[in-house]
Amino acid sequence: MKNLTTKKQFSLRTAVMLPFITVLLLTLSVVFYTQNKSYEKLVDDVSQKILTSYTQNTHADLNIFLKAPYVAVQNMVDQIQRYQMYQPNNTKNIQHYLRHSLLEVYTDLQQVDVLSFGGEQKEYIGFRRESNKGISLMLQDKRTGNDLVIYRGNQISEDIRSIIPNYDPRQRPWYSPVANTLDPAWSQIYTNVDERKEITISTMHPVFYGNDFIGVFAADVKLDSFNAFLYQETEHTKGSIYLIDNKQRLIAHSNPGSVISLGSPRSPNGTRQLAIESPDIAIQKSAEYIQEKKLVNNQAATVFCFSYKGERYFSQITPYRDNHGLDWYIVISITESDLLGHLQQEQRKGLLFGILLAFTGLLIGIYTITQVTKPIFTTANAARNIASGNWNNNVEAKGSIYETTMLMNAFNDMTHKLQSSFEAMRQQIIFDPLTQVLSRQGLIEHSRTMLSKQKECEQGLLLIGIDNFRDINDSLGILEGDQLLQRITERLQASFHTSNIAIARVGGDEFGLFFSNLDNIEQLQQHALDVHACFMTPFHISANPTLVSISIGLVYDDLSCDAMTLWLRNASIALSQAKKNNLDTSLYTPEMAVASQHKANITAELASAIENNEMLPFYQPIIDIKTGEIIGAEALIRWINPRRGLVSPLDFIPLAEDNGMIIPIGTQILTQACLDTVDRINKGLWPKDFHMHVNLSVCQLTQDNFLDELENILQKTEIPAQNLTLEITESRLVNHDKSTTNTMQKIRDLGIQIAIDDFGTGYSSLAYIHKLPFDVLKVDRAFIKDLTAENVESSIAAAVYNMTKGFNITLVAEGIETQEQAELLAKLNYNHAQGFLYSRPLPLTEWPTE
Repeated sequence: MKNLTTKKQFSLRTAVMLPFITVLLLTLSVVFYTQNKSYEKLVDDVSQKILTSYTQNTHADLNIFLKAPYVAVQNMVDQIQRYQMYQPNNTKNIQHYLRHSLLEVYTDLQQVDVLSFGGEQKEYIGFRRESNKGISLMLQDKRTGNDLVIYRGNQISEDIRSIIPNYDPRQRPWYSPVANTLDPAWSQIYTNVDERKEITISTMHPVFYGNDFIGVFAADVKLDSFNAFLYQETEHTKGSIYLIDNKQRLIAHSNPGSVISLGSPRSPNGTRQLAIESPDIAIQKSAEYIQEKKLVNNQAATVFCFSYKGERYFSQITPYRDNHGLDWYIVISITESDLLGHLQQEQRKGLLFGILLAFTGLLIGIYTITQVTKPIFTTANAARNIASGNWNNNVEAKGSIYETTMLMNAFNDMTHKLQSSFEAMRQQIIFDPLTQVLSRQGLIEHSRTMLSKQKECEQGLLLIGIDNFRDINDSLGILEGDQLLQRITERLQASFHTSNIAIARVGGDEFGLFFSNLDNIEQLQQHALDVHACFMTPFHISANPTLVSISIGLVYDDLSCDAMTLWLRNASIALSQAKKNNLDTSLYTPEMAVASQHKANITAELASAIENNEMLPFYQPIIDIKTGEIIGAEALIRWINPRRGLVSPLDFIPLAEDNGMIIPIGTQILTQACLDTVDRINKGLWPKDFHMHVNLSVCQLTQDNFLDELENILQKTEIPAQNLTLEITESRLVNHDKSTTNTMQKIRDLGIQIAIDDFGTGYSSLAYIHKLPFDVLKVDRAFIKDLTAENVESSIAAAVYNMTKGFNITLVAEGIETQEQAELLAKLNYNHAQGFLYSRPLPLTEWPTE
């Protein structure tokens, strides 16, 4: 640390704070001038795009707004024409249809104020929406004396709103244009004759019976509805939207207030305002501009800008025309502040500060980087060398910045400490800390060294696994278990101590012996026998003799320098085979890896199959052996794999039992079987006393929450408990404690029957069978297949019946394949049977109808 005082130094903060602002002044003025010029172009581009986007949205929404009543009228006219609802001097049917349409069918068509029909015989029938969400009947026919009567309700009554005498619908603006052209159209904007005198527009449609014109059907849309529509259009945008006709009279606008004039020289009281008379400044001034520039006659959209009291307004006028008489214009007007906000001020402010900070940082950074990076680069190069294993890389701690000097000194100190730490860690990685022999990684690295010294020869690996080491550890204790591993290591070292043999502890209870110089495989097998001999005598741990049994996996081949990891994997596969098949030793073959990979693949696919509900129940009928009737079925698990097709249960059920996946599979099958049973019973396809048998894994049975889950399935599927039987394989019950029996009894208490499946494959002892709570005993097919008329009385099938006839249970014979077997079992008084004689397991869609 002497170098910290041998040279005058200053802090990193002082180096960073050096000011160089003057150089940026000229640059900032040029940038500001250029930015100000480009702002106007930006405003033009942005305003045109935003206004065009707003106009397109409004145009599209207006199409939808107007098309809805137009399509509704078309549909109703089709119905009237198809069913000829109107007859001269008889409007009752069409009255009912209009009322139903307005109240029931087109309730969401809020823009429609009136649905009406006028006939060539001067009849008129209509319904008008009221503010109280009700509707009023408007009627003129012989029942009203040919006067138009508006009722307070949707039926003819004494409660009348108003009467309009001598009303002739054929003279109204919503009737006469269509009567002349006989084409659907929109009417001109007009004033209603009722007491409201509202301004409205109608979509009109002629009504024909064959080729005969009989009247006009119309739907009225008030201009107030257009106002509400435009107001909604501006909820997410600022500015004003309004509609005008080719005379520049307002049709609707997005602001509060009416478009009806209160009286002016150009717009008498009760008529629509001119746009230039609007109290809204945006509408008024944009309309003046449109009038001055005569933009109404333009066929294309036009964007324009005007100023008022120092505020710029950006506007666009767009023609809106259709094929049914509409000739309008959409105008949108937005102030600059609403369109762009305070973009100009904020842009200039941000630009000023950004340029100032950027150039200040740049200039200061040039100096700072020069002072800081050189020692940092030196330190980084030293660190790179250290990472490569070269620890002799001290950096010279000198520089003009205090912090970097401290960094280099700290780096040197850290290098020395890391070197010591890594060497210690290296020892822990290479050697097992408990037994002091090679670790797994140590064996991999040491094998390379051994192979480099050997001539051409074969190598071998023994992987030693202690059988039931967990039980040994639990009985002796952890400390004594560690001592046992140390004693085992000592024996192996005493028996195999030559230079061409490496001993390693590669797992918690696994040891590896690598032989780098072998003549043949018999020599490796002899070494395996020698290892077994080491374990013939007990190990004395705390004066307690402990006899240990082992299994060994063998690998023999010509090992390449980098193949030890693969050998350890192969040896582990061979060791698993030895333990699985209860063998002392097992030599690895490539087929084992294929089988192991297949098992891993099946396991992965099984998890996916559970998630994707690929497990399905197939059903095999259970037959009353005397009557031949189907009284139930057994649900059997089948896996329909998208790639493999139908996977054999033998390929995945044992695996699912081992890894616990049988629990979710069993739940899915049980649930689906219950749902199928309830569905078939409800449809009358199965009798109400139909029994569904579902296999139950002992893994499911021993779950803590199984009873809760079972009750939940009963409630969810609504299956009666008496229709369900759970089958438990006999051989799986022998080793289970009383809690399993208690669970079985609780299942029976729910009303569910218990069946003992595959009876005869286990111990088949009444000494434990009679202790189990069950209702059904299913006799395995092994006792059925050789049954003949000659041996029927002395058969095991007969013995099973005789010894269980006092149990009050149902006997089911499995695996019936011939009619003779069925007849013989019926003579033995068996109750039920199932087998290929009747049917193979089938999906529900292929269930036999007889």
